[in-house]
Amino acid sequence: SMDTMIHEANSMNSDVIGLLDKLIGEPCTRKDVGRMRSLGLGFGDETQCITRPSDRLRRTWELGTYNCAWRIVQGGVVLCGSQDPADLSELNHALAGIEFGRFAALRQITEFDIRVELDNGVAVDFFTTFSDDDECFHIFCPENIFIRFSVREGWRVGPSDKPRNADTGLVQSNPEGV
Repeated sequence: SMDTMIHEANSMNSDVIGLLDKLIGEPCTRKDVGRMRSLGLGFGDETQCITRPSDRLRRTWELGTYNCAWRIVQGGVVLCGSQDPADLSELNHALAGIEFGRFAALRQITEFDIRVELDNGVAVDFFTTFSDDDECFHIFCPENIFIRFSVREGWRVGPSDKPRNADTGLVQSNPEGV
């Protein structure tokens, strides 16, 4: 069944799952397509970034990708996708017209791909489409916690306010690699 497939593909560790429990039920309060067709979704209240007050207001939770392909689906229809032949303003206009609900679940649907499920049947899929080990998907959590997913390293959790390549004692859910 599909449930077993999802379960088998899901290699998120208990740290990631525990953090995501707090995200369930949070409303999507920001959605936008940025340069290189990056996709950012904000959930929860606006918060001022203490370390970089000049930055735009973030949401309590920020999910997305910088360079992965993505699509938004509902009821068996692709509503909008990163490969749409549209410019950024058209993509953002399409996004604005989609009713995003509250966060319901995060699933790893294959060893390469992530799905964010909302409580109104909208889902956002993120696809690894490159061969190097770049980050495919990330979540900025409250209290400067950062979750990232890449194919080679799997799910990792660490501080968001430290350099990404510093030895930050990241928790690794996939220590043996791929």
